[in-house]
Amino acid sequence: MSGPAQPKYRVASDKPFLIGLGVLAGSYLLIIGAMVLADLVFLDYGDQPILGNELVQQGRYTEGEVPVRVERGRKYQYRPGKNEVGLKHGGQLLTGKIFFKAIADEVRLQPRIPNVPITASLRPEAKVIAIALTNHIATLTTDQSHGLLWGEFIRVNDAGKSWDGVHEITDTTTNQLSIALSETTIVPKTLQLSKPNPLVQALRSRDIQFSIMLSLISCTITTLLSIWVAVPIGYLMSRFEFRGKPLIDTLLDIPIVLPPLVVGLSLLILFRYVPDWLSDAVVYKWPAVVLAQFMVACAFAVRTMRVTFDQIPQRYEQVALTLGCNRQQAFWRVIMPQAKGGLLAAATLAWARALGEFGPILVFAGATRQKTEVLPTSAFLELQAGRTEGMLAVSLIMIGAAVIVFILARTLGMKRIFA
Repeated sequence: MSGPAQPKYRVASDKPFLIGLGVLAGSYLLIIGAMVLADLVFLDYGDQPILGNELVQQGRYTEGEVPVRVERGRKYQYRPGKNEVGLKHGGQLLTGKIFFKAIADEVRLQPRIPNVPITASLRPEAKVIAIALTNHIATLTTDQSHGLLWGEFIRVNDAGKSWDGVHEITDTTTNQLSIALSETTIVPKTLQLSKPNPLVQALRSRDIQFSIMLSLISCTITTLLSIWVAVPIGYLMSRFEFRGKPLIDTLLDIPIVLPPLVVGLSLLILFRYVPDWLSDAVVYKWPAVVLAQFMVACAFAVRTMRVTFDQIPQRYEQVALTLGCNRQQAFWRVIMPQAKGGLLAAATLAWARALGEFGPILVFAGATRQKTEVLPTSAFLELQAGRTEGMLAVSLIMIGAAVIVFILARTLGMKRIFA
């Protein structure tokens, strides 16, 4: 007689669980990668021509094709609109944004749908027709109105060794621009002008150079101050129990949870109650940049150092005390060598957090060119001026700086410590 049937147990597959985790984590990583890739792809890294006035007249398509008169032999930039199929030129259909040389006296816009607004753009390349040199200042006159190119750089080609290269525009009118030359040179007969890509313009700009330098200096000072404060506070909060500890713990987290603008506003109000000499030396000056960065970055450094000390067993310290060390000697000889990974993590996090700080700096230090301008405020000022390419160029500089810092930190052995 057979015994009772044994129940059949089957272990459920882990595959659905792991797939779900992979989808969630992959989605977040995909968004981060897409954001960085969008910044990289958006910019046109090639030189751009100096363009004249728009040739396409505004209106609506009524009889199909729209003819546009052009000059044979001149270069033009065509940009299609929402309704344009392309541009018919010399028996060919040009589609997409393109820079071409006219081989006929007329081109025709090709609409996709009749009786809709014309949104395409066709602009000629501006040619230099006159060159004047006075006291190392070259004034170039173009045959087309190119607008006012304030605060930009220009690249000169095909003009000789002393002329070729990127030059800052010192003065401009609608059809003239002036550049400074380092030495007296022979005036060339012809030359070609183009706009360098936004990254070159950003790195050559004196305003951006100042903001890069101030960012590097202020972030480094902020990191040193943050570590100087975070190590003792993190050790105190990790090793000792005392009255009021929950309140102090809450105060340490306030800069993290508060909106950045509130942090800057609170600092601004606080300095209304300090002596005038101190307020005048800090508010809307470069020390305000460091203080605004410090108030937020230090909170992250404190949390990182507290987690670091929590992960170090107290037994090592107690053994050192029984062997004759005092508390200070045990701290420097036993605890700190084991905390060097967390120290590097806290410094890296504080530096990166200070680099991206914007709200408190804008309120407490302002955004004055070559005075309190750091990289985040440079991006803001470029956006305010309508220079999207300049803003993205500054953003890429910040991304590159942050990536370099994290790579160096991990290369030097930073542990993965997360508060």
